[in-house]
Amino acid sequence: MCSYRLDAEYADPTPLKVRIDTHERHSEHPDDPTANVLTALELTGTEHLADIGCGDARFLAHLAGNGHLGPLVGIDISPAMVAAANAVPGVRGVFGSADRIPFDDNSFDALTARHMLYHLANPVAALREFRRTTKPGGTVAVVVNHPRTCPYTTELVAAHAATYGLGVIEAMTVNSDTLPEMMSEVFGEVRIQRSDNALVFDTPDPLVRFAEALFTFYGVTPNHPRRQAILNDLREDVEDWFTHHPGRTWRDPKGYIVATAVVDDQGNTPSAST
Repeated sequence: MCSYRLDAEYADPTPLKVRIDTHERHSEHPDDPTANVLTALELTGTEHLADIGCGDARFLAHLAGNGHLGPLVGIDISPAMVAAANAVPGVRGVFGSADRIPFDDNSFDALTARHMLYHLANPVAALREFRRTTKPGGTVAVVVNHPRTCPYTTELVAAHAATYGLGVIEAMTVNSDTLPEMMSEVFGEVRIQRSDNALVFDTPDPLVRFAEALFTFYGVTPNHPRRQAILNDLREDVEDWFTHHPGRTWRDPKGYIVATAVVDDQGNTPSAST
């Protein structure tokens, strides 16, 4: 993903919050990604934990609010997200990138990277940084989506962006199909926890809000001169779909994996990663 797209997307936490809230409210089956990550980590509550690409820091806020006693660090390239992390009592926000983490070797007992690895040009370099900064015996948990998560909504946004000559510069290549092998190259054994679900909308408004929250990934930045026109066209399209499909819901398949690895106690690096 082009860096300017990423900077624009996370300069304002609002689109991220809309996406998270949409998944919480409109998932077909109950799902708690935070609980799934915590199950994979098996924390004691005393770990020095880093969340890479911490976003609006709600994951770290959950840990702090539930009595985690160890140091909590949120690392992000967005100043707005770093500020959000620093606003959470008990959490330290740090500006930094996943492929150049500004901490020494063996700093963390646990490290999480949730829904962020697919933004990077070199995800394997980031995985090696995760390994470098995690102590021997520590745990790294990475969350990525399935290859075609919410395909109908993303195709809708892409079509309307393309009408105005906009679109994704490159496809995201890190997903639940490709991540396990990448992590195995760096860590060796990897445990996979899979979650399959769908977003379900029975009215236009929440679908339109969710679609708009994806705009920047398709070049429709907040200050783009045709943003409102694109949004109006998309809304008309969505409302027309519901009008012509009375009693039906817009169902969009989605899912993700939590991939977990324990750093080798001996400090050995799998030969495939060299």
